Amino acid sequence: MAGDALCFFVNGRKVTVREPHAAMTLLVYLRTELGLTGTKLGCGEGGCGACTVMISKYDHAAKRARHMSVNACLFPLCAAHGLAITTVEGIGSTGKGMHPVQARIAK
Repeated sequence: MAGDALCFFVNGRKVTVREPHAAMTLLVYLRTELGLTGTKLGCGEGGCGACTVMISKYDHAAKRARHMSVNACLFPLCAAHGLAITTVEGIGSTGKGMHPVQARIAK
């Protein structure tokens, strides 16, 4: 079907997934399809935090973006539609410098 596509952003880059597999997790997609291996599979149960990513969604009622952390090993890829996802690769690099979150932790 033509309407069976997901659209979301990963580290600021638009991603479109046509006919996504219903059982695929965000973690598997990030690692296998996008090559973003900084997000790790640890326990596979959401307890260790190795797979933590930030998701952001615009809250129209509050007129601002809402951010929350999720366990990518448990988060269904199909639930990513319309979201902005930030992985560890998206929060800073030696070329761009530290992300404000990294700088704050370093203090």
